[in-house]
Amino acid sequence: MIEELHIRGLGVIESATLRLAPGLTVVTGETGAGKTMLVTALELLLGARSDTNLVRTGTSGVLVEAVIDPAPEQALPWLDNPGDPLIVSREIPVDGRSRARVGGRLVPAATLAELLGTQVEVHAQHEHVRLARPDVQRALLDRYAGDVHQRTVDRYRHQHTEWRALVDRRDQIVSDAQARARELDRLRFEVREIDGAKVDPAVDGDIDRELQVLEHADELRLAVALAAEALDSEHAGQVLGEAVAAMRRVEVDDPHLDELRQRLDAAVADVTELSTDLRDHADGIEADPRRLAELQERRHLLGTLMRKYGDDLATVLAYSAEAHERIEALEAEEADAGELDERIDALRSELESLAADVHRGRDAAGEHLAGEVDGHLADLGMPHARVTVEVEALTDTLYADGADRVTFLLAANPGEPARPIARAASGGERSRVSLAIEVALAGVDDARVLVFDEVDAGIGGATAMAVGEKLAMLAHGDGDDRRQVLCVTHLAQLAAFADVHHVVEKGVADGRTVTTSRQIAEDDRVGELSRMLGGDASAVEGREHARSLLDQAIARRAG
Repeated sequence: MIEELHIRGLGVIESATLRLAPGLTVVTGETGAGKTMLVTALELLLGARSDTNLVRTGTSGVLVEAVIDPAPEQALPWLDNPGDPLIVSREIPVDGRSRARVGGRLVPAATLAELLGTQVEVHAQHEHVRLARPDVQRALLDRYAGDVHQRTVDRYRHQHTEWRALVDRRDQIVSDAQARARELDRLRFEVREIDGAKVDPAVDGDIDRELQVLEHADELRLAVALAAEALDSEHAGQVLGEAVAAMRRVEVDDPHLDELRQRLDAAVADVTELSTDLRDHADGIEADPRRLAELQERRHLLGTLMRKYGDDLATVLAYSAEAHERIEALEAEEADAGELDERIDALRSELESLAADVHRGRDAAGEHLAGEVDGHLADLGMPHARVTVEVEALTDTLYADGADRVTFLLAANPGEPARPIARAASGGERSRVSLAIEVALAGVDDARVLVFDEVDAGIGGATAMAVGEKLAMLAHGDGDDRRQVLCVTHLAQLAAFADVHHVVEKGVADGRTVTTSRQIAEDDRVGELSRMLGGDASAVEGREHARSLLDQAIARRAG
């Protein structure tokens, strides 16, 4: 709820601070004193368009601030601590664009509407109020219809979400058919190319080595044969024989020398064996032009695959595996399209049945709500007004909240056609209609702060008392379920029901008109009501009349 409202530089208001409380707060004052500026200030905090014409002449701009405690749940991310009050403000510089702040941080004006729009409801003669919005009317009607109906609506919404997801998926499959066909053709070609190569990294990894041997077969065979011949030559044998003979001429007991003799004998044996192995290897080296051509072709194929699909053979094979998986997914999508159609049709049939249940619930609740609102309108001086809650079933259309268009209609006078409430009544009548609807919906509407501007236009006497009683009823609710209702009025009969009474007064300071506000004490209310009744605030008759109004208000609230 709004704990405090501060206004500076708005119209005739130089500076004003209103401390508000739960219950019914009335704002009174002489015509032209600036009472309606309080409503304008709240509208600015709800994100209304700024207008530099609102700026008081001689000031730097408009500033409207409010302290809201407890803060709305959706405002918690803006608070340093969860229990802190929310502070919001709106500025209109005389020479610049307006600025909005939440918790001291700049935000778009639309953010104010998002944070406060569900909590604060303004009913003003010039305002296209929230209650006139079809989505709000539908939501309130659903809540008014009760828990059983609400559960049906929730089932419908859940089913609709599932159905809509399937429809979107099916539509995506259909719309992507050509792209999917192109992708499938490409992927199938690629996997055929890779799979057809029968890549084996263990085998294909040695292809370069084998190619080198075949490409240099003649040179290799000659080189190996020369090496074998050199080791097997008479000269080599002579040299090795002389080395062995030299080591055997001297017989001494020297372990190290013995080791060297053994190594020399082993070397002679190795040379002999190596010579044989070289000859055998040379004999095995053959030029094979056909095998060489095959390997060169294979290397070219593998090179092509690596240029297309990866830097090495392992990457090429990994790409092939991914392509196979993608092909399976795309082929599954094609197969899913037929199954989706069957599931979509089945879900739509269930949705249509649920939508019919929702429609019946709304229709019954709308008839009951209209009768309740008509009763309140009769109390508010509109005995001939008739409200109709029209629940129109929409053919072949399933929206997220059902298949209905909900419209609150009003025939303000006999013989007049029923029209949407925003266009069917004058300003004062519209405020009373809004009040009647708010009272009827008091148990289901989330708005905790309700503002009524000139709800008393064109009424007086007993009707004004009835309006005051309805406002008090709306403010106090049931038990602890209290709202904050702020009403700008010029009728004493209505003001008598207030829990808190503020007076807006116009005066002159330094040659300029200045508007201020003050909360009047309970003992001073009789004098203010007497003034509002058109008499002298100190006259005995006027004060007696005013006290009688207060007594009647207390009695009617108690009853």
